[in-house]
Amino acid sequence: MGCQTDSSWLIALVNSHDAHHQEAITQFESLGVAPSISALALAEVLSGFPSRRHQRARKLNTIFSSVVHVDAKIAEKAAEIRVEYGISLGDAIVVASALVHDTELLTFDKRMQNVFERLK
Repeated sequence: MGCQTDSSWLIALVNSHDAHHQEAITQFESLGVAPSISALALAEVLSGFPSRRHQRARKLNTIFSSVVHVDAKIAEKAAEIRVEYGISLGDAIVVASALVHDTELLTFDKRMQNVFERLK
C-alpha cells in the first residue's frame, strides 16, 4: 500500500523551521516508495511560495510518485466527507483521494487524521 501526503506534512518536510520537520524527514526516509500528493494539496503548498512557483513545482514533482487529480469519484466521496464530518472541502478532497486510491495518509492535521482513520 502506498501513501499520500497532505499540505501540512509537505510543508513540514520542506520547511526546516516547522515544528514537525524532523518527524516528516524521518517518515519520508522510512517510506519504501515515494508518496503521492493530491493536486489540491500541491496547489496549497505552492501558493505559499512568493516566487519561483514553477521551479518549485518541478522539484516537488520529483519527490512524489504521482499527483492525484480530482475526478468524479473523489469529488463525490469528498462531498460525503465534508457533509458528514464538517471539515473543509480541501481537507475532504485530500482524505477522499487517499481513501479512493487505498493509500495511507501522511498528515500532521489531527482532525483530518481522525476522519481518515474512521473511514478507512
